Formats: sequence, C-alpha cells, structure tokens
Amino acid sequence: MLNMQKMKFKKSMMTGIALSLFMSFNVAANELLLTDAQYQSLGLQVAQAKQVEQYPTQVFPAQAMFHPNATRTLSAPLSGKISRLHVVHGSVSKGQVIAEIESSELLALQSQLLSVSSDLKVLQSELKRVKKLRQSGAASAKKLQQALADVDKLYAEKMQQKNSLQLFGFSKKSIQTLLSSQKIQSSVLYIVSPIDGQIFDLTIRLGERVSENQALFSLGETNPMLLKVKVPVALANRLKKGHQANVSGLGVGVVEHVDPDVDAVTQTVDIHVEVDNSAHRIRPGQRFQVHFLMSNEAHQAQTVYQVPLNAITQFEGETVVFIKEGKAIMPKAITVKNINNHNLYFSLQQPSTKPSNTLHVFVKGSTAIKSAFDAAEESDA
Repeated sequence: MLNMQKMKFKKSMMTGIALSLFMSFNVAANELLLTDAQYQSLGLQVAQAKQVEQYPTQVFPAQAMFHPNATRTLSAPLSGKISRLHVVHGSVSKGQVIAEIESSELLALQSQLLSVSSDLKVLQSELKRVKKLRQSGAASAKKLQQALADVDKLYAEKMQQKNSLQLFGFSKKSIQTLLSSQKIQSSVLYIVSPIDGQIFDLTIRLGERVSENQALFSLGETNPMLLKVKVPVALANRLKKGHQANVSGLGVGVVEHVDPDVDAVTQTVDIHVEVDNSAHRIRPGQRFQVHFLMSNEAHQAQTVYQVPLNAITQFEGETVVFIKEGKAIMPKAITVKNINNHNLYFSLQQPSTKPSNTLHVFVKGSTAIKSAFDAAEESDA
C-alpha cells in the first residue's frame, strides 16, 4: 500500500515538472511553437531530408549459379580412346585444351581429303585441256560443261571434307600441312574449351573408349554470373528486367529474369540478377546479400526522402517524422519505404502543397518534442 502511494506521488511530481517546463510552449493547429532558447534547452537537431530517385528494398539472400544460356555439354566428335586429360576440374580459358582423343576415324577423314584433293587436281588438269581444245574447235561445248561440272562437284566435296575436319577439332594449320605434304597427320583430336568457364560433370576417365557424340563433360561460363534470389510475390510484381540490385561485396547487378511461376510452398518468386565476374571472385553456390533499388512509380508522383533512422517515431497512433517550418514543429504522417543501414526512406502521406520539396526533419529530440506536445496540451486543458 505504501509503495502504491509512493508511485502515485512520484508520477504526480513528474507531471508537475513536465507542466512547469513546457507550460510556455504554444500549440496551435497541431503545431508546436518554440523559442530559440527552448530549441537549445531540448537539444533538438534538424537535418535536411535528402530526396532520392531510388531506395533500397529489404535485404534478401542470394545464391550464385551459372547462366542457363551459357552452360553447355561437350561431346566426342568422333569415336576413339581418351589418351590424355589436361583438366579434370576447375576453371579453363577459351582455347585451352581439356582432353585428347586418339581416333582412327580421324585418320580415315584425312585420307578421304587427300584422295578428293588428288582427284580434283586431275579434273582441273582435264578442264584446262578441254578449254584449249574448245578454243581450237576440237571439243564440244557439252564436253566443256561436263568438265566444269565435275570440277565444281569435287571442289565442293573437298571443302566439305575440310570443314568436317575443322568441326572435329582439326586446326586450319594441320589441314594446310596435310594438303601441302600429302601425308597423314596425327590421329589425336584435341577437345578445346570454346569459352572462359568452369568444368563440371566430368563423365570420362583416362584410357576410356568413347563413341561419337558421347557426352564428355559440361562447361559453365563464369562471366557473367547469375544470382538467384527468392522474393515475395508483391515485390516480384514490381521488378522488371533491367532493374538494378546492390550485391554485398560486388557492387551493382541487373535483374536479368523474373520467373513467371510462384513457389507454392514459400509463395516466393525466383529473380535472376546478372553480375560481372571478370575478377573471378564468384563461385557457383556461393551466397550473397542482395537488395533491389526501387524507383518511384510514375503514377505515384511522390517524393521519397532519406534521413537518419532516429527521425522516425510514433505520435497519436501514427508513424511520423517531426518537421520544422519556420519556428513551428509539426508531425507528418509518413509511408515507410524501407529502413536500411540506419537510414529511413519514406514519403509523406500528405505531400506539402508548397512549390519547394525541401524538408527539414528533426533527427534528434523526438521524445522531447512529444513530451512538449503533451505538456502544452495538459497546460491548455
């Protein structure tokens, strides 16, 4: 009983002190008017709110992965035996030899090219002879046309043979050496990486025999990389290809894909963010923190402000910031866009009708301001 009486007495004393301290404050139309001395005594601090074109969303976890359009499977161009594996895992550079295959079919293709090349030389010599005979009238036009057709046909076959060898990994230099020397070259096929990337899913072993078109391994392009982010449906509906995202430790990425499907269990949508990986700092499966940079929708036409987080407070059941206009302090109801890195991003629920959007917000002393409002109202009552 005694304790209850002490608490009531203490509360009445606190109220009395507050009334005596703030009784000289004036409240009119939900505005608090202070003198310069009162500003100083309360330790109030004002900052100009920064207008921003973009504001960050909340932070989401993301996981790195290969770009689906930059993942490929390399297969054996011809049947043969794996004679050497230069790389079995890790990163590879464009043009780097990954594996070698000894193939008797490669020898057969070289032999066919030499045979066609030899036959073409014979037909080209015959064509020259027929052209001379035609000039002297000793050969008919039909015979000349036939000779031309035979040369064209065999020339096309030779080009096809050369292209086939190139597709199977035979270099242009090796083909030139083959034709100039008229000797069969190596039986080794070189499997070369077509991209800067990373090997995974290696399915072959040294000495293993492989058939034509058999899968050997997969390659994933490592630059750029994708980060897969799961976001709520409401946010996904506002994201589009080209939106920017800030990735912890990496800088800015760009939204490359917004999945049309929703995960039935988590009610989230997969967002793919493309990031530069020229420095090779990102590995598939690595995790990052991502927040998206949102722009004001054109139909909202609202100014978004950034101030220190200390500015936000609750007043008369609303989320507000206290702003200064001249000597007056006014609470302004706000819509919180996000709170990130000790900064508050917000828009005013009832934007100012004044031409200037300059906003001076109290970033220190919100509790004192609320007490001043309460005390002044009690004094008026």
